[in-house]
Amino acid sequence: MDKRKFIKYMLLLPFVPITSKAGILDVFKTNKKSPLPPEGKFTPAEKLFIVDIKGTPEKAKYFYKNLDKYRLKINGNIEKKLNLSFEELKSLPSKIHQQVFECVSNPPGGDKIGRIKVKGLPFSELIKIVKPKKDTVDVIFRSLDDYSTSVTLEYIKEFDPLIVYEINYDEDGKILKELPLDHGFPVRIICPDKWGYKSAKWVKEITFVNFDYKGYWEERGWSDRAKYKVDYFD
Repeated sequence: MDKRKFIKYMLLLPFVPITSKAGILDVFKTNKKSPLPPEGKFTPAEKLFIVDIKGTPEKAKYFYKNLDKYRLKINGNIEKKLNLSFEELKSLPSKIHQQVFECVSNPPGGDKIGRIKVKGLPFSELIKIVKPKKDTVDVIFRSLDDYSTSVTLEYIKEFDPLIVYEINYDEDGKILKELPLDHGFPVRIICPDKWGYKSAKWVKEITFVNFDYKGYWEERGWSDRAKYKVDYFD
């Protein structure tokens, strides 16, 4: 690691959760064993790590008891805007996806990693409906706790992330049920090939824009691209 990068990391430490500071530079070492389950097995939702900025939002708790009131807004630089109920979302074409899911600040051997299986609406299907305009650059995910992040439309077309409403509850990945409250109920995003902070929880709005958007962690110095195992800071 060169001196310039080291200084940059030190300047960013105030923005890193206190539990992560000790391992921030160890992220780049690979001499410890990963706690991932064996290939073909999954991390049950109740054992999957939890990271958020404010805890579970009260609005998510409200929707847990009043799911019929939830609406997912999809708007911005598109031809057709949507305001989907949970049942309307589930009625659209779905896909089951599995991946390794990890927090960017997870040190080697740390527990902020898991293998998950999820079900939801693939963005490839959403794009067919809403028809983004040609000059669209980013897609923003806004959450009930005021968190936000974004990915590029180019990334979405290549990796086809999911708008997720179910996750595995067992090690074999055979039992998929609605997301637990602390994992983003009723709806979250899961982004393949990205660090965990791009997979927003408790999503209330998806906005297509014609500019480069910086979200909560990106404004604090974390990578905007956030490619898994490659990007850490901008």
